[in-house]
Amino acid sequence: MPIREISEDFSIDDIVPYFQPIVDLNSQGVWRYECLARLITHNDKTFLPSEFLYLIEREQHVKTLAASMFLQSASYFHDLNIPWNINISAQDLHNESLIHSLIAELADYPNPRRASIEVSASTALDNPKQLRAFIDKGMHSGLGVFIDNVGSCPGNIKALMNLPVRGIKIAGGLIKHYQQQDAVREYVDHLLMLCEHQGIAVIAEHIENEELLNDVKRLPIKYAQGYVFSPPVAHVANAYQH
Repeated sequence: MPIREISEDFSIDDIVPYFQPIVDLNSQGVWRYECLARLITHNDKTFLPSEFLYLIEREQHVKTLAASMFLQSASYFHDLNIPWNINISAQDLHNESLIHSLIAELADYPNPRRASIEVSASTALDNPKQLRAFIDKGMHSGLGVFIDNVGSCPGNIKALMNLPVRGIKIAGGLIKHYQQQDAVREYVDHLLMLCEHQGIAVIAEHIENEELLNDVKRLPIKYAQGYVFSPPVAHVANAYQH
């Protein structure tokens, strides 16, 4: 799909969080939400990050995007007793002022342990020192860390599992090929064993249909996320929830 051109002027304030539920497969209720950036233009067109991040980089707003998303998400969930995550990039890990602003925001936040950040596995593997420093600084404030898209790139997964992370997200392709490919099955089984040993929550992501959901339910995986439950939505009242 070609990336659409954004012809209108916009500001960082036009980028807002949309919310996709992460579902507890045992209770069928929402466990937490991932807060995903969306650009909403003045004529109500909605753009995905893949369509607007080049503008963020061009306008040098990269350092403010994660902070803005965190503040907006924290405000949205302030009076809702449900956990939530935002995504941060490799550049964010190198931005020392970001972690300080997140910690400051959580200082007076009700139950700050509800807040977590997500870092892709590739970013985590490429920036181990920066990730460790981020975790060490943030964990005392209650801020948690999830590793996203695990299994999508080669690397020392055991090293990631030895970090004090709150959870991991298994790349959807691994679930899709679990039954057909021995190497995938061995990798996933080993990963699940490590997570169980370390007390790390496991989320199957990109679960887009009932067939994939049934595959997840055959595995010792407690949480799942994907369009089979709900797309990202502007208000959590419209999301999948029982």
